[in-house]
Amino acid sequence: MTNAAHQPADVKLAVIGLGHMNTAIVAGYVATGAAPAAIQATTHSIASATAKSEKLGITVVSLDSNPEANRQAVAEADVVLVGTKPADIVPTLSDLAPALPDRAVVVSVAAGITLQAITEAVGADQPVVRCMPNLPLTLGKGVVGMAGNQAVTDRGLAQAEAIFSGSGRVFHVPEDQINLVAAIAGSGPGYIFHITDVLAQAGAQLGLDPETAVELARLTVSGAGAMLGEDGADPKALTDQICTPGGTTEAAVNAMDDSGLQELLVTAVHANIARSEQIANS
Repeated sequence: MTNAAHQPADVKLAVIGLGHMNTAIVAGYVATGAAPAAIQATTHSIASATAKSEKLGITVVSLDSNPEANRQAVAEADVVLVGTKPADIVPTLSDLAPALPDRAVVVSVAAGITLQAITEAVGADQPVVRCMPNLPLTLGKGVVGMAGNQAVTDRGLAQAEAIFSGSGRVFHVPEDQINLVAAIAGSGPGYIFHITDVLAQAGAQLGLDPETAVELARLTVSGAGAMLGEDGADPKALTDQICTPGGTTEAAVNAMDDSGLQELLVTAVHANIARSEQIANS
């Protein structure tokens, strides 16, 4: 929950980079009542800056038109949301460090970039929050893993959480669990999309028109997701509810379990975590 003394309208936000994810975060944040005048963002191209400014209703300055745009954007910020590519985040923050106000909370959504790496770039006394959002955030239905460094206060965490309040639910976890959050929630939608595609392919292989198979699979997964989204929904209880003893669904679920579904998903999660660690160490 956000601190009542620091509702979105009170926070000055600088946004470095307006890719797909940062754009969605800002759109959700503005929808909570944040004052557009309190948000300054930067992009590389003039065309992108113009388009994003019109879409979001905020000030967006391009680095092509003003090479000092990043430093100027953060100069009076309470929160700095950095959405550059992972390979660029440390150089970007090292360049910004001299311009950062002491109180400013640096929020990173870059996969695989640790709090230690970010803190080394901006200084040990700078509050830093590492976040892992997922793609449904773009529809206001995301989840966000969040961990802070030793310099961040409860007030700073509340300010960071407020940025995501219009686009998803925030879970505070120790940093050593952020990669696990990324493997479950960050990449989880990709697993579901892939499983949906495979289910559609199975239908087509067994005789359904391919377009019909895709629609059946897509709408089924969407509907099941809506059921899971209900308060108090439990996936095991829903599975038991739909699996009539001796019925067709139970037979199919048993076949998946007998084929090693659980082991397969655990292997996928381990592969995801290993890749995050490779990114962090590269």
